[in-house]
Amino acid sequence: MKKLFLSLLLVLICTATVFALPDPQKEVAKMVDSVLEVLKRTDLDVAQKKAMVSGRVQKFLNIQSMAERTLGPYWAGATAEQRQQFSDLFLKVLEGTYLNRIDDYSNGTVKYLMQRVKDDKAIVDTSIVQKDLEIPVQYKMIYENGSWQVFDLVIEGVSLIRNYRSSYGEIIRRDGYEGLLALMQKKVAEMEGRKSVQ
Repeated sequence: MKKLFLSLLLVLICTATVFALPDPQKEVAKMVDSVLEVLKRTDLDVAQKKAMVSGRVQKFLNIQSMAERTLGPYWAGATAEQRQQFSDLFLKVLEGTYLNRIDDYSNGTVKYLMQRVKDDKAIVDTSIVQKDLEIPVQYKMIYENGSWQVFDLVIEGVSLIRNYRSSYGEIIRRDGYEGLLALMQKKVAEMEGRKSVQ
């Protein structure tokens, strides 16, 4: 009887914990709505929109998880300084790549299709709708530090993390960590319209 009572108590605690978690789809909606709100503003120029979108999106991303998953097996071999450098540069590369396309999504709407949650992981399926075009976008999320955070985006079936992992892994094998970091610094400098420092 005591074992049955303890088992029941454990089930109730676990169930309460699951129901206490916020809805991952709502977190995605918050992020998307905050971005669309900026994109639709006519009183801002492109540079201002990029700055505002950057600040709003960062808080929904788990950069640590994204960086670690992108380096994959190479994360373990990097020093703490190299990991931090990579994380900082990776965020800038992501922002430079996708913020330069914000005008493409200014007139779009988002459909929320379904979500799947298992323990501390979730997948939220959405679709960006622009006129007759629909772009499937899947958000992969992890529950950490009291909130759902994005650690990967799958756009039209292509994983952002896997895509970068493949190309970055090849660079590390050829040029080492320092070679990758130097290449990323150059890329960021080009995106920001500056000449890289040699």
